[in-house]
Amino acid sequence: MSGISPGGTDLSGTDLSGTDLSGTGQPRGAAAKLPEGYNDTGEETPLDWAPVNERLEQSRHFWFSTADGGGRPHARPIWGAWIDNTLYADGGIQVTRWGRDLLANPHTQVHLESATEVVIVDGVFSTDNDLTPEAFDRVRASYQRRYESYQPESADGLFMVKPQHVLAWTNFPRDVTRFDFS
Repeated sequence: MSGISPGGTDLSGTDLSGTDLSGTGQPRGAAAKLPEGYNDTGEETPLDWAPVNERLEQSRHFWFSTADGGGRPHARPIWGAWIDNTLYADGGIQVTRWGRDLLANPHTQVHLESATEVVIVDGVFSTDNDLTPEAFDRVRASYQRRYESYQPESADGLFMVKPQHVLAWTNFPRDVTRFDFS
């Protein structure tokens, strides 16, 4: 798929219909509309979802960006597991600044560590999760592979971030791709 999809996709959050045209249950991706002057070549080569999803599944650290009630920004790396297009993690929701920020404002951005193989998740935080026993086993296995000595004890202690959009690129500005989940 190349070019900007009908209805437009941009970095500011202009929404597409979000319909999964492939029937795969995967997000729909399209070249992101960049501000004038960012891509004078006009070359657009959107990424496929599979390698972006793989980077999320293999990531060791997820940088959460939050804001407090006064709008002050905050960023913190957190361990987690990307399973079935959802980020699951645990931690001090009640006792940390980032946790209190998320409880007050559930909208968050989660960024992986690389500034050259970029993946940014715009999502919504919830203390409730939708894990089945099988999915929780996969979360534990994901933690075990990456964190060795730590695994969540129960699904009840996990929170989740459901993505609305993911922005990714490896060759800016040519392959900036926006994936829509809604």
